[in-house]
Amino acid sequence: MWWSRAAALAAILLIAACGFKLRGETATGLKTLHVPGGGVAQEIRRTLAGSPTRVLLTPEGAEATLQIMAENRDKAVAAITGSGRVYEYSLTLVVRYRMTVPGRDEPVIAPTETSARRLITYSEAAPIAKEAEELLLFKDMQVEIADRILRQVAIARRDM
Repeated sequence: MWWSRAAALAAILLIAACGFKLRGETATGLKTLHVPGGGVAQEIRRTLAGSPTRVLLTPEGAEATLQIMAENRDKAVAAITGSGRVYEYSLTLVVRYRMTVPGRDEPVIAPTETSARRLITYSEAAPIAKEAEELLLFKDMQVEIADRILRQVAIARRDM
């Protein structure tokens, strides 16, 4: 009986000692940020709503401006069945962004491109359900890219 308690205690100590911790909220290190646009920009604003960073509607008074320069969605055939029908599509979301600070000529984050890719199977029997699934996958990619961009902002903030 005491062996099981000792084993449980040892497991807890090992997990605590390895440095594991939950991701927690996004911290950019900025007090104010202006993020114009929709799509990924909207997801960034939603993510920052619960953080110490205040998102401003206008660039006046903002410490920095995070600009989503381009957001492109692509859907391409990834696999075809033996009978020539589409079996799988590749969904891609490519986002180009930069971050500028008032008073500086050069951007803090130079124009950068990031992308996310997902595969989705296709079914002729349920086209409406597959369309809804496609929208959910694009939304998931927006969340992933927004998190990636915010991590980049936090890194760039240290260099400001």
